[in-house]
Parts: sequence; structure tokens; C-alpha cells
Amino acid sequence: MPSSSISSWTPSEVSNLKRVVRSVSVDMDKQERWRSISLKLGTGKTKRECFNKYRELKEERNRLKAKASVPSSVPTEVSKPPSMEEKKDVKIEEDAKVEEDAKVEEDVKIEEDAKVEEDIKVKEHVKDAESAPAAVEEPAAEVVAEPNPVDDAAKMQEEPEAKEGEPAKEEPETKENAEPVVAEEPTSAPEEPTSAPEEPSTIPEEPTSAPEEPSTIPEKPATAPEDPDPHSDPSSSSAPEPDEAFDTSYPPTTSKITLETAKNLRQLIFSDSNQIFNPAWTKQGFFYTKESDMGYGLIQLEGGPCGVVAAVQAFVLREILFKSRSDNFKNPGKKEQKLALATAIATIIYSCSTSLASAKPPAAPSFQTHSSPRPAMVCSLGDSAHLSRSKDFKTDTITEKTLVTQCFNFQDTLEAVKENIQQYTKKDGPGTILLCYSCLLSRTPALVTSDMDSNFGVAPKMIGNHGYANQEFVNLFLTGAATSNLFDGEKTFADETDAQSTDQITMGGIGRQGEVGFLTLFEAYKSLEVGTHLKVPVHPIWVVCSESHYSTLFSSDVSHTKVDESVRKLDIYYYDPLGEQEEEVKLTLDKDASDIPEDGGDETDLIPPIDKVVRTKWGPVGVDWNGVEPIL
Repeated sequence: MPSSSISSWTPSEVSNLKRVVRSVSVDMDKQERWRSISLKLGTGKTKRECFNKYRELKEERNRLKAKASVPSSVPTEVSKPPSMEEKKDVKIEEDAKVEEDAKVEEDVKIEEDAKVEEDIKVKEHVKDAESAPAAVEEPAAEVVAEPNPVDDAAKMQEEPEAKEGEPAKEEPETKENAEPVVAEEPTSAPEEPTSAPEEPSTIPEEPTSAPEEPSTIPEKPATAPEDPDPHSDPSSSSAPEPDEAFDTSYPPTTSKITLETAKNLRQLIFSDSNQIFNPAWTKQGFFYTKESDMGYGLIQLEGGPCGVVAAVQAFVLREILFKSRSDNFKNPGKKEQKLALATAIATIIYSCSTSLASAKPPAAPSFQTHSSPRPAMVCSLGDSAHLSRSKDFKTDTITEKTLVTQCFNFQDTLEAVKENIQQYTKKDGPGTILLCYSCLLSRTPALVTSDMDSNFGVAPKMIGNHGYANQEFVNLFLTGAATSNLFDGEKTFADETDAQSTDQITMGGIGRQGEVGFLTLFEAYKSLEVGTHLKVPVHPIWVVCSESHYSTLFSSDVSHTKVDESVRKLDIYYYDPLGEQEEEVKLTLDKDASDIPEDGGDETDLIPPIDKVVRTKWGPVGVDWNGVEPIL
């Protein structure tokens, strides 16, 4: 067994290693391949440490499979009678089994009693409604119960098919049944141990990890038609049915974020419901530079939230360059800046509510294939906190004040953003966090979780250990879905460690052409692949990942989205919100340059990283920084 131990690797590193191994091509040279795996892992582990660790995990998995294949009821020494200690252990196990069975029966009985009580309430409500016509006025008095559209929308997405044929008379019972619907989410998890009860949760069966994800949206149980519409507002009987054509005329509603939703968001972002954002995030709003000829540029104050700032920057450029068609995109007026920023934020949020559920194939059980629209959720801050600090909930001056406005069309989404634009644009305000919450709730935590590739038993998260947005978070901002990869569609990878194995895993990428694109230095190092959906977006604007930082490349010429071999020279602009640029950076790309260097993929050479990123899109070209000092 290799010398490395499980304790020397964190669970997150173990899960990322398994994911990275499957994403790097097996056709590469062995030494180069494990070097790429080490680089992509980004934890400082050497290629030898990565190789040894992966081999160790494989051996551990084989031992567990061999152990599971031996019937526990077969004694190892038939002729030797059990000792008193062995009899005592057997008795303890039998007693524990009896106690466990009794607990299961008790839980089932409690659930059945709750169902009976629930049915009685439904019948009493219907009877009261039929005998008292004036009762239709009652919902107005229930407004004080504060309907929660955040949870309602999440449940609406989780139950798209089971609502078909549901009796309309059951709609008013949404309030009483909202909690039971949420409680049903974990029902898929108890089934997992039946396949391998002896296996530790840290190293699950690799080929079956994706179908067994407990956080994917569970199928609606057979009793679903008896549940009222979880999307309906308790204070109004006019809320649209989730299985009907999306009612875009339904008016916006605002409610306070619940403790459960707040904790779910933090769990999704940090894999820890009690962790909070660091100051680099809590004090970062969206605001423009004051430098001339760069009036389109936003400013980032500290390292950390560059992923979300760069994404908003890309959509601001989309508005200024190609939507408002400004006469002078370098120096737009204040009103134009404000409108472009509000529209960019609203566009990102709304795309999370309308994007397809997944680009992954329906043949894989854990992949969601429905694409029912979801309400867009615009987050803002109330005047005071409505959630209190406790041992399992830390306050951060933002989450406990959060309000959520549920919108059913883009115009209402835009108006909700405009009404709260000061909160988003305050220099040291909570703009980045409000946008993060808005996108996650618009997509719904359940769908976000199902978007991401399986993390082999370790809960995925949106922000990494150093406070940077992970690729899933950036993809959510750019495309509306939190997929884990950048290639087009989906790919299936086989288990390369065992030639006889039929194990394989399917990973999801980008499902359709992006409005803006994405380029990365990791592709220059041959660590991953960016597909044409992001490399050739609708508009010639790209978020750039280079040296653990996100910035932007763009052109005002829409023809530059594609590579035209007849165009031998072109100009693109580079902008870094964190760089405090004092002057415009225009890069001239020349396909006929005589001094085009060989990149070689070596991160230690003196070729500017941005030059390498550019060549992943335009091929071998000379890059002239036009008098500006290249960024190394």
C-alpha cells in the first residue's frame, strides 16, 4: 500500500483528485498526464503524490468490494463453538437490530398519522369553503403568515411532473403542506446504503456515485397528486400552476428569507451552513472606474470575488457595446452606465430562472431533464434583521436582513433590480452576495446541486478554500447552469486504472452557445478543454481565467467572435477590474507576425499568460501590447 495516508489529504482534495483524473485524457504521455492532474488539482501535491493517492484509493475500494462479497453469516471456523464474548456481541447486535426496526416502525407510524391528520384538514377546509361562500376573503387575513416564494419556487422545480391532473381545490392548502414537501428531499438518501452498507461514505463506488447523489431532485412519490400546489401563494388563489404555461403576468411578491433557506444557501456555497463570507465579499459592490476612456469598467477592491465581478463586467460590456449601441462605449454617460449595470444584473439573474435544467443525457438517472421555467428571485436587504444569531447560524449583517422578490418575467426582474440598485452599487456594499443569492435561488439549490458533477461522497461547494469562486459558480453566472466543465454538452470517461473494468462516469459541460464566452490559461496548459459554446459566444466578450484570477477580453466588432482566416490582424481589448488600470489596454493580434513564440505550456517562461490565453482562441498569433507593459 502506498505510503500516503488518507489523513494527509482532505476529503475535498480526495474528491477533486478523482474528478480531475477522469477529466484528463488517457491518451497523453503518462508523466505529462499526471503532471497535468497535479496542476489542475491546484493544491501543491506533486504528480507522484497524486498517482500514489489515486492508486491507494483504488486498492481501498477493491478491498471494500471484496469484504462486501463475503457473507457475514458464514463462520470462519465451523468446528469452533462461539465463546461467551462472541455470544454477547451477537446478542448486542440482535438487540440493536430490534431497536432499529422498532424505530423505523415508529417513524412510519408517525408519518402515517401525520398524513391522516393532513387529509382531515384538507377535507375540513374544502367543506368550510363549500358551506361559506364568504370564506374567499380569508386569504387576505393570512398575509401575516408571510408566504415564502423562495421555498415555493424550489419545490415547484422539484415537482414538475407529479402536479399533472392535480385537483384545483387543493391549492389553498400550500401553507400547511410546504414543510412536508421540503422534508421529502432526503427520501432518496436512505436507499443508498442498500447497495453497499459496509462502505465508508468517504470512498463510495466511483461508477455509481452520480446516480446516488442525495442532493439531486427526488422523483415525486406516488402520493404527489394529493399534495396542494407548493408554488401557490397562501394569500392568493391566483398563483400559477407549475405544470401550466408559465404565467408571466403574475405580479411580483416579496418575502423575508427563512432560516432554512439561508442555511441551505450557505451549505451550497461553503459546504458548511454555519460559514459566512469574508470581508472581500461582504464589502464589494458593483461600481465604475473614474478613469477616462474606460467608463465601461467596474472596480474590484480585493482578491476573492473576481469571478462574479468579471461575469457582471462581461454583461455590462454586452449592454454598452451591442444593446444600447452607445456612440462612445469608452465614455458612456452616467444614466447609460446605471441602466447597463442594472440590465446586466437582471439578465444574469433571469437566465438562471429560464436556463435548461441540464445538458446531460436523460439516460443517466441523476441528471435532470425537465426545463420548466422558474421564477426569478431578486435579493435585497430589509431595514432590520429578522433572523437571530444561534449556535448553528452566524449573522453577517446581510443574510439575516435578506428579502426575496419573486418575479415571473424579465421586465419585473429588471424593475426589482432597479428599485434596489443602490444596494448593488454601493462601493463597500453587499452587491456581490445579493447577486450570488439571487442566482442560486433563481436556479434553485436542488438544480444547482444536480448541475454539478458528483464529488464522490464529498459535498460540492461554490466557493473554494481561498475565497475564490469555483468553476461551477462562474458557469452559473455566465450560462444560468452550474455545470462543472467547459466542454460542449457531456462526456463519458472510463476507468483507466483497470483494463478489465467497465466503470465509467458522465460529466456535464455547457449545453448551448453563451451570450458571452470564457477562456482559460488551463487550456493552454492542456489541463482542460473549452468548447465552442463558450469559445465562440454570441457576442465577442470573454471572461478570462488566468493565474487564479478572472478578468475580461472583448472586441467592439461582432465578427471577432469567430476566427476568420482571411482576417490577418485584429484588435481586442483587455480589462482587469482588480488591476486598477489607468489606461486602456488594446492588444493587436497578428497572424503574420515573424516572432510568434512557442508557448510550450510551461508556466515558468516569460510569455505573458494573457498571450497564451489568446492563442487558445485565435491560434498562433503575435500579440502586440501597443506600448503597455505586458502583464506577467
